[in-house]
Amino acid sequence: MFANIIGQDKIKKYFLRAFESGTVPHSILLQGPPGTGKTAFSIDLAKILTCHNNGVKPCGECVSCRKFLKMEHPDVQLFFPVTGTNLDKEKKAEEIQNMRISIVNNPYLVPETEKNATLSIEMVRMIKQSLRLQSYQGKGRVVILLGCDTLNHETGNALLKVLEEPPDKTTLILTTSSLENVLPTIKSRCRLISTSFLTEEQVVNSLIENEKVSEANAEYIAKLSGGNYSLALDTLSDDFPGRKEFAIKLLETILLRKKIDNIEYIEGWLRDKPKISEVKGNLDLLIAILKMKYEEQDSQDSDTGTPGLEEINEKALAKLTPDLVENMVIEIEKFIDLLNKNVYLNLILMNLILRLRKLSQYE
Repeated sequence: MFANIIGQDKIKKYFLRAFESGTVPHSILLQGPPGTGKTAFSIDLAKILTCHNNGVKPCGECVSCRKFLKMEHPDVQLFFPVTGTNLDKEKKAEEIQNMRISIVNNPYLVPETEKNATLSIEMVRMIKQSLRLQSYQGKGRVVILLGCDTLNHETGNALLKVLEEPPDKTTLILTTSSLENVLPTIKSRCRLISTSFLTEEQVVNSLIENEKVSEANAEYIAKLSGGNYSLALDTLSDDFPGRKEFAIKLLETILLRKKIDNIEYIEGWLRDKPKISEVKGNLDLLIAILKMKYEEQDSQDSDTGTPGLEEINEKALAKLTPDLVENMVIEIEKFIDLLNKNVYLNLILMNLILRLRKLSQYE
């Protein structure tokens, strides 16, 4: 069980005991930082609960497991935040199905989320309608709701009855990276389970074993990822070097250039009309770089230097005191939270840059 989950041994032990004793909660809320295995746990739990094998589960070979990987299992529903679209319904349905298949087969790769994406009331109605039916294969049913912090009050209230009294042999699994934004009524009706950041060793070992990354590169990526395996995998993409260069240039612009240069730089970026996911991805990368600098300063071995930081201008690095790094990370995380709440991108991005400039005491 849980062979595809990296780390999180305490949670694995909890679920193993729950399966052995038959006490798996009917409503589960998995919360924790991005890239720590919440989606992977959701997928593995659903596989185990629906697998037909009497031995090791999931077996990966029974009819149920094969249908699951194609997202054709009649007793499994997977929902994630989406938006309204001008695409015709048939094309939209095809896109969503392809994303479901991608999530199931690559649970540590975060799918691109559209602006204003939510778990809608229509989704909850679909869940209720399906749960009125008998389990098709008799092993029970599983409903997975990724990003449950996007449930508004109306949608959350519509889901409460199902969470309180789920039909027999039904398990609901919810996930979030933003527990503070989850409706209190949802939290109170679920068994809360928290994932934690992965260790560098866990990230290194998984990259070497599963992604065939060299040990030297794996160690660098692990430092950069900060325990977020989704970010670690993202560094292997073709566009990552360009994105890293952008994040470093953004940091240098904030720390070293005049105010007018900052504004012109951000205006130039916004003219390219970046997607919300792109903005968040670049800022997540900037946070990772800042944290690498913080950890280097906190390390007794800092004289040896950290691979990757040498690419940053020396004057910019000299400005990054531990207090400044910590405060910059806090401000960037606040901005990302505002993005999740659909605040106007151009305005708050400009405010973020000016705030970071002020923190660095550059006038």
